Amino acid sequence: MEVISTEAIDKKDHKGLLLLNDGQLSEALHIQQTINKLHNSGHIIPVQVIAIHAGERQSEYGVSGVEDYLGRGEKALQYEHFIIHELLPWLNASSGNQYSPLLTAFAGCSLGGLSAIDIVSSNPSWFSTAGVFSGSLWWRSKSYEEGYTDKDRIIFNKLANSALANHFRCYLMAGTNDESNDRNSNGIIDAVDDTLDLFDLLSLKISQPEKNLQLSIVEGGRHEPATWSTQFPEFLKHAFGTHT
Repeated sequence: MEVISTEAIDKKDHKGLLLLNDGQLSEALHIQQTINKLHNSGHIIPVQVIAIHAGERQSEYGVSGVEDYLGRGEKALQYEHFIIHELLPWLNASSGNQYSPLLTAFAGCSLGGLSAIDIVSSNPSWFSTAGVFSGSLWWRSKSYEEGYTDKDRIIFNKLANSALANHFRCYLMAGTNDESNDRNSNGIIDAVDDTLDLFDLLSLKISQPEKNLQLSIVEGGRHEPATWSTQFPEFLKHAFGTHT
């Protein structure tokens, strides 16, 4: 785990907190340089980033309490418990400040993005904003051979049947070169299709979607930090802009 903060952060400052899955990518994502540049230019409030290095990604990342069709994500519930009952209380105690859920976000890329939106949406007393970069939104309960349909996407079912908090916010991003799969042969890769579908679902459930929901489809964007890092500034402004 790494702790990354904007320069000269003062304990008295009104500041935000960002948890980042796959924190081992923090350098490749240029997190330190990005938060400093945005803060120094007045675009975001002071931010502390907790970059959590991945353990067993396919076990710990997923949708809490629901394994996928291959039994992956079986430790997602334990990971959520660690975040909510261990990490966040420790951060609040060690900082001497209670981080406001309105200024607390969780972000991740690929499977880490799936995990982030699951945990944020389920824990409104701790979080407001999810950042999903090329999220593994296809995470499914049934294989293609078993007759998969879009109704088998696990996070979609969970969110469709959840009441989202009024302060829930989300930043969704996918790249047009994230992958090559096109399961419904509509000429749009699955990563983009799934992201657009989630945007449509959240548009119906989020309070003030024009303000609280943001979408970025990156032309030529690939499933890699080089693409994700270009989108982090917009996410950070969405979550921690000086208007917040």
